[in-house]
Amino acid sequence: MITGKKRESMIGMSGILSFEDGTECTYEIIRSNRRTGALQVSKEGNVIVRIPISQSEVYGHKLIKNHSSWVYEKQKKAKESMIRANSFQWKDSSEVLLFGKNRTLHVNSEFNQLSFQVQETEKQLIITGPIGLDLHEVESSALKKLLIQWYQKRAVDYLYDKTKHWARIMKIDYGKITIRDQATRWGSCSGSGNLSFNWRLVLLPEELADYVVIHELAHRTHMNHSIDFWKTVEKIIPDYRSRRRTLRSYESEIYQKY
Repeated sequence: MITGKKRESMIGMSGILSFEDGTECTYEIIRSNRRTGALQVSKEGNVIVRIPISQSEVYGHKLIKNHSSWVYEKQKKAKESMIRANSFQWKDSSEVLLFGKNRTLHVNSEFNQLSFQVQETEKQLIITGPIGLDLHEVESSALKKLLIQWYQKRAVDYLYDKTKHWARIMKIDYGKITIRDQATRWGSCSGSGNLSFNWRLVLLPEELADYVVIHELAHRTHMNHSIDFWKTVEKIIPDYRSRRRTLRSYESEIYQKY
């Protein structure tokens, strides 16, 4: 399962971290059933320090202080992504992702049509239907809804074909495939062999979608993230570590914008 969240058990204290440029950030210390400490900067820029239940709060404060440069860069990138996402508008001439490449939205207003059509080209997504070019907030929301529905339909055949292709190579079977609108998860595999994928995989470069599909198929033989599991993944894609890092770099902007 590829997910961006873990379950916490106890909330601890909070603190303030000062950076070299004079700015500050607040952070929260959370205790959980884990063996080591970890730092996380959310897509909104919130900073969380996770520590084992057995450790004191002092451990958490020292952990984040020792990694202040890392926190600063991560929070800076999160804020920049939020600014880009908040400034984005769903309208004619805006750019959106498809298979890792920017496509320019082109709106053809055809008010005599009762439904919409979306045409995919190398450089554009052309939307034809009863919608105006001078989009106000309601129409912009409608355009976003329309395109996301198109993305979701586009994802079905795309991910079905990928799963079939990689399952044949890996000699692995699987159950049903479901395409979902998931807030923090790229994919999952149930104990019964059913696979679930996030429709947003159609936004990513194809090699990243391949990584997610292979990752979930590998769970058909190893329902964990053990050494044997990662060996199964590495046998198919030796550069999986690089792909995993690149996948994470897309998460903030994609989940805020789409």
